[in-house]
Amino acid sequence: MRVRLALALGLAAAPLAAQSGNGASRLAGRVPAAALPAIDSIIATAVAESLPTEPLVQKALEGGAKHVPADRLVSGVRRGLLQLRAARIIVARAVPGQTPPEGHVAAVSAALARGLPAPIVERLLTVAPNESPGPALHAAADLIAHRFDPDSAADLLVDAHNKGLRDGRLLDVAVAADHELQRGGGRTPSEALAHVRAMLPNVPVPRRP
Repeated sequence: MRVRLALALGLAAAPLAAQSGNGASRLAGRVPAAALPAIDSIIATAVAESLPTEPLVQKALEGGAKHVPADRLVSGVRRGLLQLRAARIIVARAVPGQTPPEGHVAAVSAALARGLPAPIVERLLTVAPNESPGPALHAAADLIAHRFDPDSAADLLVDAHNKGLRDGRLLDVAVAADHELQRGGGRTPSEALAHVRAMLPNVPVPRRP
């Protein structure tokens, strides 16, 4: 989970100029040649729309590494562009009166790709519009992936933020909730979330291997 967060934050922070300057050269020889013209066109569209391109490059590289057929690879990158557009709309609503920060757009796009519902994304953005949203969004996506109710998961993360937890500590909240759910005794998701809420802000730091 920490590795995924670091990657997402790294992509979000990459300057747009650097992304657009080396994307095509990085793809040559690493994705099917038949897919390159279409992917280059999609990346050029993102540049023209002032959207971050690094998520698109990474999606193409991931697909190439997995030997995804050219048509499916192009469809996946095109879907990434649509997610970036949707992400910018969400960020613009949550951070009104300013150009949507590229890092916010990339982080929101990654959260949408993981299946995080747009209303939950927007709610978590509005809690701290000037902070990096990546940790909260990834924590929410992790909770939902473990079958916690989306609104209840968001409530817990908002409470954690309001009690001073930031960045990786929000991921610790998600880990703690999962651990509580797996404890013996048949604890329900609601009970697990309530137990973690009672710990706030003293959620334990997970042990690392």
